[in-house]
Amino acid sequence: MAGTRNGNAGTASRPRSTWAERAFVLGGFAVAAFWTVVAAAFGLDMNAAGAAWLVAVLWTVPSSLALALRRGFVHGDWSAFADYDFSHDDGDLDEWSSRTGRYQYLADMEERLLRDDDHLR
Repeated sequence: MAGTRNGNAGTASRPRSTWAERAFVLGGFAVAAFWTVVAAAFGLDMNAAGAAWLVAVLWTVPSSLALALRRGFVHGDWSAFADYDFSHDDGDLDEWSSRTGRYQYLADMEERLLRDDDHLR
């Protein structure tokens, strides 16, 4: 199918997200901003406003994931998950953190230097 990313002809004409979906995901920030203004105007405790901002930030992740999954199951548009590029892992980080393999010489050197008391005198 020409003009589509995943072969689904219906997704080419439909926008990536609708205004209702954006409002659902970003609505927590509007509520937190409103609560901050109300708390500042009436002299209320600002800890509740901070908690509202925290909840708003935490709300965006599951709501965005839920809408992306809904778009995939209902409309067959999996483009939100299609373009992720997994980085190539050559095992370098694992070997560095566990000091095995090609970085074992560093662990041996550290052990030798830590046991050597002559350099401390």
